[in-house]
Amino acid sequence: MSNLYISNGPAPYRTDLCLALSETGCKVFHYENGDLPVRKWAGKALLKQVPSLLKREMPDWIIAPEYSPITLQLAMHRRKAGFRLLVLCDDSIGMIQGNDYSISHRVGRKIVPPLVDGIILSTPVAVDWYRARFGKGILMPIIADERRVRPELERVLPLSERLRPGEKPVVAFVGRLVGLKNIPTLIRAFEPLKDRAQLVIIGDGPLRDALEAIAPDALFTGQLSGDELLAWYNLIDILVLPSTQEAYGAVTGEALMAGAKVVVSRKAGSADLVREGENGSVVDPMDAAAVTDRIGRLLDTVPSGRPVALRENLLPYRFESCIRNLLEEINAL
Repeated sequence: MSNLYISNGPAPYRTDLCLALSETGCKVFHYENGDLPVRKWAGKALLKQVPSLLKREMPDWIIAPEYSPITLQLAMHRRKAGFRLLVLCDDSIGMIQGNDYSISHRVGRKIVPPLVDGIILSTPVAVDWYRARFGKGILMPIIADERRVRPELERVLPLSERLRPGEKPVVAFVGRLVGLKNIPTLIRAFEPLKDRAQLVIIGDGPLRDALEAIAPDALFTGQLSGDELLAWYNLIDILVLPSTQEAYGAVTGEALMAGAKVVVSRKAGSADLVREGENGSVVDPMDAAAVTDRIGRLLDTVPSGRPVALRENLLPYRFESCIRNLLEEINAL
């Protein structure tokens, strides 16, 4: 028998999860990459020849995409084929409480949970909600494996030194420059603090020109990846994620792992990673005064001209223990 992880594509924030599952012998399939044959129905993917897939693999358990037609397909065969079916769900509490991205997701949340054996969620609050309503919920935060990332952060320290924009502390946003990210509120909130820190906007998108016009003193780096992005995480003192809608926000965990403190919207699932007064603060994303206050308080703890060095990992979770707990809970179903 084998275990299967099926997804539409290799999301960057799930890379380490895929690798960890693969190391246990689980087979990982990304059907948009052609790993599994699919056909389209009303714009949605359906697996071809599900019975033959199940007969060939004889899975003990399958992790499937959240609330998708593929999950419903697999649910129809779950009892006859004798496998346990789980869904990987990124719901934040904001989405659960009516801030969904789509009506189909909201409907799927009602239909799918009774048909599966387990629901893997990224925040304790979402786990509590699902357990209260469906008796199902396993925690797996969206975080990277520190055993992989921390050595890489140390390796790029010379690049961090070269990219450093000055002696002031760095307050940064990382992500797509789109409306839901609410970057104008960050720019307004930062205005009273501009003599104390450097604002850096890392990312690209349709709002870049407009944002550059209202934040002439900010440094816009464009979209970064690989070593350059890692190098900037070593430089960021405070990451701000002011989104009005954010299923999770993987950048929060990335910044915390590099030792930056964070100011995170209460609408973001990654607000769960914040330990108030220890590694950051959670705020109302539309309250610019509150964002100013939280950034200012954190700046009080950051000295100007700090050395560029590998800092303490500020994440409240460790990837290895989260994976171990995930597998224990799946095997206990």
